[in-house]
Amino acid sequence: MTDALKQFILSHRREDGFIEGRLSSSAVSTAVACVALDLFGGHGDVADAGRAWLLEHRNADGLYGDSPESPPNLTATFLAYAALRGTHADAVREAEEYLKKTFGGLDFASVRAGLLKEYGKDLTFSVPLLALATASGFFSDAADAWRRMPNFPFEAVLLPESLFKYLNLPVVSYAIPALICVGLAQLKHRPNKLRALAVKKALRVLVGKQPEDGGFLEAAPLTGFCVICLCAAGLHDHPAARRAVNFLTETQRADGSWPIDRDLRLWTTSLALDVLAPLLNAEEKALYRTRLLAAQTKTVHPFTRSAPGGWAWTTYSGGVPDADDTSAALIALHTLGKEASEAVCRGIEWLLNLQNSDGGIPTFCKGWGKLPFDRSCPDISAHAYKAFSLYENELPPALKRRVVRAKKRIVRYLQRVQRPDGSFVPLWFGDQTNPSKEAPEYGSAVVLSHLDGADLPFLEKTRAYLRSVRGADGMWKNICVSARCAAALNLDGAFLKPFAAHPEALPAEPIGLYFAHLWYSEELYAPIFLAKAVNA
Repeated sequence: MTDALKQFILSHRREDGFIEGRLSSSAVSTAVACVALDLFGGHGDVADAGRAWLLEHRNADGLYGDSPESPPNLTATFLAYAALRGTHADAVREAEEYLKKTFGGLDFASVRAGLLKEYGKDLTFSVPLLALATASGFFSDAADAWRRMPNFPFEAVLLPESLFKYLNLPVVSYAIPALICVGLAQLKHRPNKLRALAVKKALRVLVGKQPEDGGFLEAAPLTGFCVICLCAAGLHDHPAARRAVNFLTETQRADGSWPIDRDLRLWTTSLALDVLAPLLNAEEKALYRTRLLAAQTKTVHPFTRSAPGGWAWTTYSGGVPDADDTSAALIALHTLGKEASEAVCRGIEWLLNLQNSDGGIPTFCKGWGKLPFDRSCPDISAHAYKAFSLYENELPPALKRRVVRAKKRIVRYLQRVQRPDGSFVPLWFGDQTNPSKEAPEYGSAVVLSHLDGADLPFLEKTRAYLRSVRGADGMWKNICVSARCAAALNLDGAFLKPFAAHPEALPAEPIGLYFAHLWYSEELYAPIFLAKAVNA
């Protein structure tokens, strides 16, 4: 690792020791927060600052992408227009014309058809978008719009959560708060006495899933959608709405914007430690082991009802344990010299218990499987494979046997989902310049890196694929992807050293995917990936 990379990454250590970059500001988050605060009332100055940021961060064509570096897209432009149309109509004429052309009109039927086409069977984002537009006065007949949008069965949350995977719910597992709040708003505008009997219990479920700071998943979009729909349901004064608004006001940035999530500090710390650990002294390693172990969940998580033992992406209370962050934390602990302690065994068991029947590993919940962000995916499955492999020979016999079986199942899963050209498509990373939005180069590099050293013939095809899509200049799609590919192929990273020499000047590269194809960049991704590549 170059000294410049080392110092740049270490310069992002916080007082509590966690290594945190900066998520890009988000037009989606900012627009949703502005609408939520407008509807709740009493925070006009905060919303005005958000709108000022939106006005300053239009693309050259007057449209919006998810991050300032992103090309324009339908969702970001639609939300920004909804947030600005009432106060800055002249400034969003281009956005209005773009939306009219894309939807074929701005009436409810046209917008509904366009959003459902954009997101398909997964209603996690399309219906909250319709609810936001309706609640903010976008449509001339709001009562008709509430009646005609797809129904969210909020009363389903009264059933045991173990049954959710069988209910064919229209949202992904981590969007249950939106299911409740949108459903309550719909009920307000299309009353049903039988469904009304479930309101109080559904609100108790919502409160039970809300973290201490009020932010669902620590995310402004999900939290903002909940505020909007609680207001539309006539529940402005409900404690869940007030806590959610407090989260929004407290997490606004000084420039008026909101990021897609509060931070990824636990995730970036784990990734950074995987490359920094050899450079730390014994005392520093011990401190980081303590910090990571302290961040492991110790109780059943209220949001997903997952058992203790996993790790989330952040240390804030709204973080939810997931397979990718749990694997990263376990790998970082091993790099720091942590043996298979009781805490490590709990983490291994947590991952084992998440494995789906197809052999793959999903993100949050086992068995949902019907919608994109609940399915097994190759990048996370390979990540778990590496965590299992590092500790396999240190585990108690019974746990070791489970790990051996799980690894074989992961390999069979990866063979099944490998594309004919040898590539793998990741879930939480993508390519916003690709019409399909998929990033097979990145996904293939992740799978190769995590299965490095395994004697698996089908991976030769993956290596051949990565070599075949390398550009004439030696690069792949961008710096982040090039660094991951170079490390996966064990290439001499000399061609990347010019980028590594000045990490402070690295461009923002939105390769991260949040739910529903929302793009973001993270300041530390490129430096960490480069550090891995130049050491390969």
